[in-house]
Amino acid sequence: MRTTLSTIRLIAATVAVPTAFADPGATKLGEHPAIVARRVIAAQGYDYVSNFYPHPAWLYLSAEAPHPMSDHPAVLVFRRAERERQAALDAAAATLSKR
Repeated sequence: MRTTLSTIRLIAATVAVPTAFADPGATKLGEHPAIVARRVIAAQGYDYVSNFYPHPAWLYLSAEAPHPMSDHPAVLVFRRAERERQAALDAAAATLSKR
């Protein structure tokens, strides 16, 4: 029984040793994983993208003044299209009246 346990320990030690020496700065033999993780995090530097918090009000610049809540965007688009159509008709009528 004792030889079996010794053999298992010896095999585990030979398997673990090459991985411990693969990256000498990453881990030291017998070091706690939290210490290793903290060292890796400190070496990475500051990540600006992960700590971006937008303003809670989601403020933004708009090209137009805010509309009343009763105006639906589809109504606004329709009214704008009607004004453009009417302006085009007026321009065509002015062109025809000059002839």
